[in-house]
Amino acid sequence: MKNVFKVIATLLFTNAIVVLMLPGAVSAAALPASPALPASINGLPVIYVQTAANTAALASGQNTSSATAVKRIITLLDTSSSSAEEAVNKFSSDIGSVKALLQPGDVIEICGGPVVTKDQFLTNHAANNESWTINGSIPSYRPTANNVNPGTIVSQDQGQNYGFAYIQNNDSGIIGLAAHMAGINTPGDGNCAFMVNGMTNTNDYFIQSGVYFYGNGDANNCWATSIGGTNNDPNGPYGVVPFNLCTYTLNHDYEYDVKYLGGSGDGSCVWWMGVEDHTTGNFDSIIEYYGYGTYLDNNYDTSVFFENHNPSEDWNPGNIYIYASEARECTSSDQWVNWTSQQEALRVGSYTYSSLGVISGSLTSNNQASWYLPLVPTAQ
Repeated sequence: MKNVFKVIATLLFTNAIVVLMLPGAVSAAALPASPALPASINGLPVIYVQTAANTAALASGQNTSSATAVKRIITLLDTSSSSAEEAVNKFSSDIGSVKALLQPGDVIEICGGPVVTKDQFLTNHAANNESWTINGSIPSYRPTANNVNPGTIVSQDQGQNYGFAYIQNNDSGIIGLAAHMAGINTPGDGNCAFMVNGMTNTNDYFIQSGVYFYGNGDANNCWATSIGGTNNDPNGPYGVVPFNLCTYTLNHDYEYDVKYLGGSGDGSCVWWMGVEDHTTGNFDSIIEYYGYGTYLDNNYDTSVFFENHNPSEDWNPGNIYIYASEARECTSSDQWVNWTSQQEALRVGSYTYSSLGVISGSLTSNNQASWYLPLVPTAQ
């Protein structure tokens, strides 16, 4: 399937990549006739509108299978906010008026930082298109397999037999999850991911923010929402899209976030997926206005996990650890606090195993945890 996406992306974006590398105004062809977008939203300028016509991740087919699947990413520039959370809070207090400007399938992207420019966004967006064209689309899944009986082996394309090593947040009633990760060298075989994840209390709505490692050494900070999945199948695959500002760099300190911002009713809840590079001060946030649920479920889908797509005979990542720290949860009163409870395990398909030897340390009480990649379970 990746090869199919690779061919499609190559045909569609060879010319687009060249154009996108040149700074300039948003193409009028990228804007739909209705509803019309203003030049700015909540005081932030609209610097680009990403669609399937100019963004490889939106043309791969995995984001367009439902009425509210992500079809347009409206990118805003924020040079005044000091953090991703500050930027996003400008929108959580004004949900109705912003959503009135949108149509189903729209999300807001906020690119920010002390010295961020539109040209920087355009350069990174072009690089992401090129990477997507070379590497193909990213299939992402959650570590559940509700439709698989124990002992059943399913197609690897379905994802339920990928290997997961997760630390689950065990606290109830939270509305957000966050953790820091130190940028590492891409594991030797790639085709794996490290994600902060949330499963909400309604309609199997699942969101992610983290990093995906390709098999050729490339890596992308990226986000995903199950609204972009295949026919909204809760077992995925989900539409993974690269963040356009915070590119993945060795030894940088990244914070990945997912959080409920407001709204109620099916398809009307607002959720945030974000990354902040604490080394540079840059941040990139996605606000989804057509989500589900008002808090995160207490299960292993609300977790920090490493996801392995490699079959067992191929997995050779090198002697690599991934470290996570400064894990926080957001309470129902909208206060960020340290994790107080967790459990960790390994999962392949419908089987769950002890994490002994793979996960060490703890994400509770502002501690640090590590994943030893050579022992992470592989796809079976």
